[in-house]
Amino acid sequence: MTLDEHPYFERWTDPQSGVVSYILNERVAPVQMGFYFTNPSISKDEKWLWFYTAYPPGDRKTLSVVSLEKPFIRHYPNAQFTSASPMIDDYGDAIYFCIREGVYRMTLDGEIKEICTLSPDYIKRRPLKRLATHLTRSADGKYFLLDGELANFWFVALGDIATGEVRILHEFGRHHNHGQFSPTNPKLFSLAQDWWVDAISGQYFPFDQRIWLMDTEQTMFEPLIPSHWFRHGTQACHEWWSPDGWVCWVDYEKGVYECDVTAPGPRQAVHVWQGPLCHAHCDAARRYFCADESPYKWDRQPCQIRFYDRPQGKEINIVSAMPKPPMPRGSYHLDPHPHFSPQGTYVVYTTMVRGKVDVALTPVAGILARM
Repeated sequence: MTLDEHPYFERWTDPQSGVVSYILNERVAPVQMGFYFTNPSISKDEKWLWFYTAYPPGDRKTLSVVSLEKPFIRHYPNAQFTSASPMIDDYGDAIYFCIREGVYRMTLDGEIKEICTLSPDYIKRRPLKRLATHLTRSADGKYFLLDGELANFWFVALGDIATGEVRILHEFGRHHNHGQFSPTNPKLFSLAQDWWVDAISGQYFPFDQRIWLMDTEQTMFEPLIPSHWFRHGTQACHEWWSPDGWVCWVDYEKGVYECDVTAPGPRQAVHVWQGPLCHAHCDAARRYFCADESPYKWDRQPCQIRFYDRPQGKEINIVSAMPKPPMPRGSYHLDPHPHFSPQGTYVVYTTMVRGKVDVALTPVAGILARM
């Protein structure tokens, strides 16, 4: 079944670029949106599209899934995850996510099993705001990376998938989040340093170095590129790992960069795609890139979803003028967050072109045909 034949998807064509997207028109919730871009919304076999759902004015997001091969869709109101934690299982028929102090696995049938839990002896009745920003698994499949916020500090930990034990690696006195395992090195992971507001004084603290590298043996904790000092020639950014183990990121003003962390000598930033851009992602070969620009400017201008063919140096809009959401973007983190499906077949993003919050798929073959 193609998306043109699928009864749950509606064809939409950008009026300026002519690029065709398919919007999920079968609704199980008032708000339906794609995943945060670092974890794919589509399973590795590209049979299942998982998506976030919400019921305004409720402040908790839930999970839903739709088959891309047949008319099957289901909402899971009990999968009330925290942060942007969901991660699809390798086989596509199950998903992991965080609730409170635990990581859970849920099957398509809705069966839920607890995988690992932060010990009550560690929590000590203190408020746990976050267990993980977005789940990633070590390259050897043994651990989840957990980057949590507890009381007035932050921590990074390993969740043992086999035993359920959570082992604290390190605690921080300033905000670290967006932890992500390297997809090729089971000991290496990245952390983002982020701004934060003191819960008592209300004082705002910016970050200095955004992207940090750390390892599970605690022999490394260093900025990716020390000279990239925020607001001193480098702007805020979003980061991700390419499937072949390169660190990629967006400088909001300059665009997309990549870095081979295994190369000898000082790490080098390679400028791939000229900005300004906001959230970006790449396919497995780092040939094609997609990005939004910029949901942070929605009050002043429409947002764009862009596509870049790196070898050809060509760019085209998937969405040329996306209107702002029908509710505050911060209510459910309503940024487009475009990202590639695991096999590079689709770009997945959250769209507002119909006046609602919808999830959309754009076939990459169709994009290339328009370039």
